[in-house]
Amino acid sequence: MFKKKILCYIPARKGSKRLINKNLKKINGKSLIEITILQAIKSKIFEDIILSSDSKKILNIGKKLNITCVERSKKNSNNLATTDSALLETLSKYNKKYDYIVLLQVTSPLRKLSTIKLFINYCLKKKLQNCLTVTEITENIAYPNKSYFFPLKKKRQRTQDKKPYLIENGLIYFFSKYQFLKNKRIFFRKKWNVFVTDKYESIDINTKKDYLICKKLKEKNDAKI
Repeated sequence: MFKKKILCYIPARKGSKRLINKNLKKINGKSLIEITILQAIKSKIFEDIILSSDSKKILNIGKKLNITCVERSKKNSNNLATTDSALLETLSKYNKKYDYIVLLQVTSPLRKLSTIKLFINYCLKKKLQNCLTVTEITENIAYPNKSYFFPLKKKRQRTQDKKPYLIENGLIYFFSKYQFLKNKRIFFRKKWNVFVTDKYESIDINTKKDYLICKKLKEKNDAKI
């Protein structure tokens, strides 16, 4: 199924303002870092798996799981650092022949192994140069306003009649290594191909409340297996 050479890139900076040590938070005895790395390993899809971090604790987890670990420079470890610059730095240190790069966010612990496989198979089958995961919502949405709610769609419809909105959920990203190096940006194009994933699977941890919700859901799901 997977004839192309694909690099799995896992960015995991230690700094986090809203939830301290976010990437080291544990669910069922495993840190968010471990959960993501183990998923990548179990998928048996990737030519290489690279963990990029400025934290020795985080990098040591990667080393114990026998994946490639790249320590970030100070320039790519502050609050203004971008994933683009961190990935460019990583590839400058460890640059083998890859056709595509898949980016897995550590903050998506509910991501399923089957979703990773389906997503990448979809991208390769369609011969896509880029693709990201999205969540569909049918709720009425509006621009922020402290006093009033002005829905973007003026005409109210039944839920079953509505065309869904799409939200980028950060679960998985797929893009051409050649195009990335050429443009030095992941998002050099405005238009991206999309792959719809389950909205509960796609919960992204940014706050303590997000973490507690994910923790409860994953512990419940893992207990069923």
